Amino acid sequence: MSRIRAVVDWPEKSVSALAERSIFDAFVSPGGEQDPFELGAILDANRFDLELPQAITSAYKHSCAFLTTALGDTAAGEPEVTLMARSAEWSTAIWDKRRRAVSAALAITDTDKEGRPSAMDVYLPDVVLICTRRPSGSWTVDRRPNPLREVLVEPLAFDPQLDRPFGRSRISRTVMNITDHALSAIVRGEIGADFYTLPKIIITRVAEDAFARGKWQMAVDRITGFTADEEGNAPDVKQLQQMTMQPLTDQYRMYASQFSGATGVPIDSLGIITENPPSAESIYAADRRLTTTAKRQNRIMSATLRRVAGRIVRLRDGGDGTEELRRIDCNWVNPEFTSPGAAADALVKVSAVFPWISESEVGLEMAGFTSAQITRLLADKRRAQAGNRLEALAALGQGASTTAPASEPVPPSGGEDPALLKIRFDALGAGIRAGVAPNDVASRVGLPGIEFTGAVPVSLRMPESEAAGLEEK
Repeated sequence: MSRIRAVVDWPEKSVSALAERSIFDAFVSPGGEQDPFELGAILDANRFDLELPQAITSAYKHSCAFLTTALGDTAAGEPEVTLMARSAEWSTAIWDKRRRAVSAALAITDTDKEGRPSAMDVYLPDVVLICTRRPSGSWTVDRRPNPLREVLVEPLAFDPQLDRPFGRSRISRTVMNITDHALSAIVRGEIGADFYTLPKIIITRVAEDAFARGKWQMAVDRITGFTADEEGNAPDVKQLQQMTMQPLTDQYRMYASQFSGATGVPIDSLGIITENPPSAESIYAADRRLTTTAKRQNRIMSATLRRVAGRIVRLRDGGDGTEELRRIDCNWVNPEFTSPGAAADALVKVSAVFPWISESEVGLEMAGFTSAQITRLLADKRRAQAGNRLEALAALGQGASTTAPASEPVPPSGGEDPALLKIRFDALGAGIRAGVAPNDVASRVGLPGIEFTGAVPVSLRMPESEAAGLEEK
């Protein structure tokens, strides 16, 4: 019994249950366009799809994590802009309450065999210091410029408050106390199983040597015989009522209920199984508090991620950013549990009032499609629409050629019906989105001579060569 090692994973559940509902989807523009500032390449180079979930889990466990940005050393194989997630176990920062931002930060990046720091990064408003300790004990410093003149560190905190700007841990003192009590209940159950699962027997009028082999040996023997006592009285054997484990089970269930109330984790996720399977409504009711916490937390983390995205664009392109950059937003996967039938029913009812929602990305999200599925569905829709537009354009072109004299060609880009002009421009956009060269598409759809500026929609970020020419002018 001294070797009993009880284990309860409830503290891990308090972290993972919420982290599983904080799933980042994409950066979107005010117009709803995904990846409007071409952040995908930099985020992929920094493995953002793996770093961010780890940072969120670390934040829920340690109260906060840090996201750092800096200009990368491309000659050494680093991305143009480096984005790193830092654990609070190896990082620290100073919070400026007036500016509501980090005023300085330090992150230990490597340690020696004895656990002493051997490399660390120091983030200051005007410079980033890459510090490395030599075998002799002295330090070398590599200074990297910080053109933004602000600390390139953002805290990713859980439930930040005025007196705790770096948040608090999901593994609170309440969680630890309830977990200790649950461990005690498990140990009591193990001891009770060893002591009281065998029936308790009372034997009278037996010989003195009846228990010479020991009571424990008698308990495990399959056949036991008794002789009469010295006076010849036959032995009398009585069995007492066996102890039940129900009180210990009820106590463990009580601690599980307390833990569920303190963290919002559904009680069935703690190993407490009910006889009847829960319905969709009961699952929604059990997840309501955890879902509310996830929505609130996703909104808090969106502010951090927006600032990180803005820093990446400003470090890459220079300048203070455009108004569209300040209005960039984050899209998260819906943390609510919604059955497919309920989602489809809700979309049908909303579409009856607002028919245009059924053809939007929001409607597809309400139907339960993932971001990847929505991208594929819209791509298929654009291909089908492009084919229809080209067919309509060909039909209109054939009609114009039959009515016009043979010696007078139809003007390709002027003087025609506005409906024909719109179809041509729609076909031009479909061809460009499909990856065809713009000038080639323009000539094929009957719009030759169009001058393309090279501007990217929404952000209107010019190519570097043209931007440099405009600055010289």
